[in-house]
Amino acid sequence: MAKKQKVTVVGSVLTIEYPTINKKFVSDLDKYPAEMQKEMRYHGGKQKFGDAESGGTPAEKYAMVQRIHDGLLAGQWELTGTIDLTPVICEAVSNIKKIPLAKVKAAAEKSPEKVKEWGSNVKVKAEIARMRAVKAAIAAENAEDLNIEV
Repeated sequence: MAKKQKVTVVGSVLTIEYPTINKKFVSDLDKYPAEMQKEMRYHGGKQKFGDAESGGTPAEKYAMVQRIHDGLLAGQWELTGTIDLTPVICEAVSNIKKIPLAKVKAAAEKSPEKVKEWGSNVKVKAEIARMRAVKAAIAAENAEDLNIEV
């Protein structure tokens, strides 16, 4: 069974752990602008960041949390713009080419325009779809029964 991310709030410190990619996001919610703190009190800071848990790979979820964090720091409750798919594209290229992920990430950092090229490649798109399908199958396998009578 794959390890899921874990979201905790202790005092005003939010921690989200991503064990499958060995990453941890930590933020003091009190450090956001006053208006964002007000929104988090009303809607829930854990809930706001928890929204990044749905769908996608762990790398995509981690990227989404970073996006949420950056938006809140900028005083924006609603997300704008597009998500940076670099982490998932790099993971797909690593899988396809059988190259260590660290090496692919290093190449992406040196040449960000390459990431756009990789992301438009049909094989990379197919690998991303495969990765998402595997994740969805694992989630479905671990989900509780629906208990729906038909």
